[in-house]
Amino acid sequence: MFVLEFLTKKEIKKIFDKDSRLVIEYLLKKVLFSQPELLPGEKDGNIQMTKEFLENWVAQALDWKIVGAGNYPIDVYSKKQKVGADVKFLSAKVNDKGEFMNGTSNETSISQKFKNAGKNLDQLFKRRKKKEILEGWTEILVEKNEIPIKDYRLTHIYYFIFIRGGNSINLAIAKVNKKLIPNIKISKLTDTSAFISGYVSDKYGNVKIYKSKKRIELRCIPKKLEQDNLLIKWDFDDNLKHQRPVRLRETVRNKNKFKKYISQKIKEFFDF
Repeated sequence: MFVLEFLTKKEIKKIFDKDSRLVIEYLLKKVLFSQPELLPGEKDGNIQMTKEFLENWVAQALDWKIVGAGNYPIDVYSKKQKVGADVKFLSAKVNDKGEFMNGTSNETSISQKFKNAGKNLDQLFKRRKKKEILEGWTEILVEKNEIPIKDYRLTHIYYFIFIRGGNSINLAIAKVNKKLIPNIKISKLTDTSAFISGYVSDKYGNVKIYKSKKRIELRCIPKKLEQDNLLIKWDFDDNLKHQRPVRLRETVRNKNKFKKYISQKIKEFFDF
């Protein structure tokens, strides 16, 4: 058992039902539609979006409430279902076929609110005080999960982990087992970081305490999550594969050509 237990695709779809997924698809397509066209010779770039957008989309898709409290432990919650979620956004590398490659995603913060653990962290690392490092951050993680459960009378908390890869956006959901947080251990300590065991399965990711950043970070292994049927995907390859480099300044000079161009773009993205 781990602090983060990933839901199956079937379980994810119980939360993000057909209507919810269609809302997310629509909102993602709006983002794709707004990506700048490439000039001739430019390479494709990653889909760009903000975490704040994702929080609003989740609230729209699920009809949940937005917390809107800055660095509060959760981003959205359902008063009816008595659950909350911390929305995460990661990026991962894909091959030429758009398939996830081996290796981890980039990082997302689990906690960067620190008390004594943060103030004395440099010295604790220098003196190799594994127990003190762990105790300080364990206390922070327990408190972080207890605050929204108490404030909003929640039964549990999820991580909604959106993972960008090539022309797709994927979603993994992990349920937080806060009772297991005191069981986490430091499996390896270096001069700059502490590897945490018990928070997430090594198969699906890793968690580290970083001395310099003074925060705890999560990285996922999307390929393994996908192989084990723990992701749902919104694939926009069909929308994007028709995109050709264009010089918009030249296109707008011919008003009829520009109108036709806009109409075609709208049809490509929003023909559900």
